[in-house]
Amino acid sequence: MIRINLLPVKEVKKYPEIRQELSIVVLSYVLISLIFLYTFISLNSQKNEFKKELQTVRTELQKYKDTEKKLARLKKEKEIVEKKIKIISNLEKERGKVIKILNILAKNFLADKMWLENLKLDGNKLHIKGIALGNEAVAEFMEKLKESKYFQTIELIKTMKKEIQGFNLTSFSLECKIRPIEKKV
Repeated sequence: MIRINLLPVKEVKKYPEIRQELSIVVLSYVLISLIFLYTFISLNSQKNEFKKELQTVRTELQKYKDTEKKLARLKKEKEIVEKKIKIISNLEKERGKVIKILNILAKNFLADKMWLENLKLDGNKLHIKGIALGNEAVAEFMEKLKESKYFQTIELIKTMKKEIQGFNLTSFSLECKIRPIEKKV
């Protein structure tokens, strides 16, 4: 019996190539799947590491927030202390200024012709109120103060005759502008 092969010769050869190609495609899919699986597992492990790192950073941040609150409180306290120091230094400076002014007034004061009722230091202005035996005593006091290097201007605000225990006296009011007093070093 004779057998006749109706299949073309080329087609018979194609079947082994198709198997080979099919196995290459399947192996490629398996390889790609393995690569994806490895990438997924790797990314998942990195994600978990980043989560742990984020948690540690958050706990450190919380510690720093507490420190930041303490620092802000300390800064406020520092500002308060600096203000107090500035006030104290200003008071020290003013105290020296007042002492100098009183010394100058004591040197130039006419004890036998006048007395002071009120002294008021307002910045660089000194207000003097007092009683004198007469206008001449007030004028002499003003001249002595003008000779002092500590007063820029001396202005007579008012004088008024006043009777005290039967004596005719003169009530006066002066305003003196004070030069800046330098400290001796």
